[in-house]
Amino acid sequence: MPTPAEPALRTFTDAVTDSSRWAFFTPRDGDIVVSTPPKSGTTWMQGILAMLIAGDAEVDAQTSMKSPWIDVNIRPVEDVMARLAAQTHRRQVKTHSPFDAIPYWPNLRYITVYRHPIDMHFSSRSHRANMAAKRGTGEVAEDPSDSFRAFLAEATDSMGFLPLLDHYRCTLAREPRENLIRMHYADMGRDLTGAVAKVAAHVGITHPPPLMAAIAKAATFASMKANATRFTPSAGQGHWKSDSGFFASASSNKWEGVLTADDLAAYDAAINAVLTPAERAWLEWGSAGR
Repeated sequence: MPTPAEPALRTFTDAVTDSSRWAFFTPRDGDIVVSTPPKSGTTWMQGILAMLIAGDAEVDAQTSMKSPWIDVNIRPVEDVMARLAAQTHRRQVKTHSPFDAIPYWPNLRYITVYRHPIDMHFSSRSHRANMAAKRGTGEVAEDPSDSFRAFLAEATDSMGFLPLLDHYRCTLAREPRENLIRMHYADMGRDLTGAVAKVAAHVGITHPPPLMAAIAKAATFASMKANATRFTPSAGQGHWKSDSGFFASASSNKWEGVLTADDLAAYDAAINAVLTPAERAWLEWGSAGR
């Protein structure tokens, strides 16, 4: 069993998250940890990993059961760990906690995924509207400007702007590490075939080119939405008004024509107070910058 080289330095909590649950996790060499802010491509990455691990583009990913969210406090931690312990294949798990709030094992593989913060917020609006029962911070203001200003001010909920920047900065502080890669939602959209190949190389999985091409095709937004019963977390459990609605839209720049100039000025001031220009450019646009 790997020995933690770096213990968690703090506990991250919000209405649905408790990073102290990682104390119950027993790692295995080669386990994969997907660490992202919410609505940044988590399910997309976990779907890709599920297909790579199984060597099957038609695998039933069942991400919430087979590759569980360790920190979520709505499931008994004993049940989650028992499911993981029973798995005999390569394992993957999910977290939304920043890296300094979870243990670090050098023999595990870590993948982070980020997305433009404003697109993340607009995606979270759709996400919460599709929930059958409200949890966490509850209702989101109907007016986009009001909800966006609340997002910018949110300092504790993992779907908030400040926790997102904290997550990102914790990742930057951990780099470079051979067992960690940082991916961007926009880069994955621009070259999904290349992204799948990069992830496969990072976790040490190889498949023949035809299977890799099939996995990349199955990982498109249209395919995952059409196969929501396989890819949506908690699909078929009444958690969502619509399982396919979990994949609401893969578009970017959703704020254009919606947010005001004052809204965007407030965003500029908030992000520039925390990130350097280079850090901001990557967080927003990935390797392409803007």
